[in-house]
Amino acid sequence: MPKDQSSPRPWYIATLGGMASYLEGATMVSLSMAVILLQKQLGLSAWSVGALSASLTLSFSTGAIVGGRLGDLFGRRVIYSADLVIYALGALIVILSPNQAVLFAGVIVTGLAMGADIPASLALVAEEAPPGRQGAAVAYSQTLLMTGVGVSLVISNFVADAGSLGARLLFGHLLVVSVIVWVLRRGVAESSAWLKSRAEKNSTGPRKLKEAFRKPHGTALLATTLFFVIGGIMPNTLTQFGPYLIVNLGHSTMQVFSTIGTVTFVVGLVIALLLQRFADTKSRTVCLALGLVALVVGPLVAILGNFSVASLTALFILNTIAGSWAGDGMYRIFTQEIFPTEIRSTSQGFTYGMARYCMAGFGLLTPALVAFSPTLLMLLLIGLGLAAAAIGLLWLPRIPRHGLNEQTPVTLPADRASVAARS
Repeated sequence: MPKDQSSPRPWYIATLGGMASYLEGATMVSLSMAVILLQKQLGLSAWSVGALSASLTLSFSTGAIVGGRLGDLFGRRVIYSADLVIYALGALIVILSPNQAVLFAGVIVTGLAMGADIPASLALVAEEAPPGRQGAAVAYSQTLLMTGVGVSLVISNFVADAGSLGARLLFGHLLVVSVIVWVLRRGVAESSAWLKSRAEKNSTGPRKLKEAFRKPHGTALLATTLFFVIGGIMPNTLTQFGPYLIVNLGHSTMQVFSTIGTVTFVVGLVIALLLQRFADTKSRTVCLALGLVALVVGPLVAILGNFSVASLTALFILNTIAGSWAGDGMYRIFTQEIFPTEIRSTSQGFTYGMARYCMAGFGLLTPALVAFSPTLLMLLLIGLGLAAAAIGLLWLPRIPRHGLNEQTPVTLPADRASVAARS
């Protein structure tokens, strides 16, 4: 990537951009715990729990699509600087919610802002990354995502018995973090790659929007969307419904889930750090393959273990591996590499949004599937894992990496060397 050498502190920028992922992970976990803590006070049924989860995901999807497009049209900084104010407002609404209607409103506002932040922030992180470290910089956001999950789990250990107050404290943490990050982000300049692309192309928005859906980018959009949808459903489902599964299938308590969550967090943080370490090397392909294996084996273990706490714990651990190495973490690296600067945020917002719409639909049905047949739910996840393996190992490696034209990596991973040579 032609990079302005005066650009200050690329890893500091990567940290501030990656905090979008911190808030994403923390929000998902906090809501999954909050619905349990608010279940009695607000009279949340199984369908209400599913609807809240779906509302967060649907609003996240809409925010990603709109925010991604605006990030390409007007710059990363416009979205990067403003959306956390809206996010903080949504978190405050959740904290003060006296009933289900207000709770839904807060969740939707929070989801819209969180979704808008992700594509613009990750595009900025990739574009300001040190030469040859684009994959590591983007994978760093996955490390921060796991950190957000871990901090929320630690807080939950202290508030698990506090009822509705505990739910509000979980979102209080999100409010404080979002305000702090917003203040720090105000000093970050616009992406140098976006400014250069804007000056060179001098393109209109509509033409570039169409370009994202035409060859060769249209095929890439389809592949990345399918990979993220199919490979991301299990991690998304278990992140949102982990406490629900432990309480309703494992017949255990929130305190037990918090302990399990702490263990899975440690595993997840190690997995994310390994992805960050190997993102720009040939070993990345091994990480992808192992993540896809975990995607299939996890639900099988739960079935064979008859949904005991032990088997569900194994499922959560394998799910954590799959989420980084065959889900969101790997998807983020792929999509930054595949799409060029002028449509990077648009393409990522679209793939993120479409995938999350599908996940929202699955999330809406998940509590009902758990009640009807948890085995059927796990069999569906196994089938999706097999499909994700086919896409991740056979299709995605064949797609040209147009984003690689912007910088020269130190080492090209084996799964993209040949296509980079042809692009």
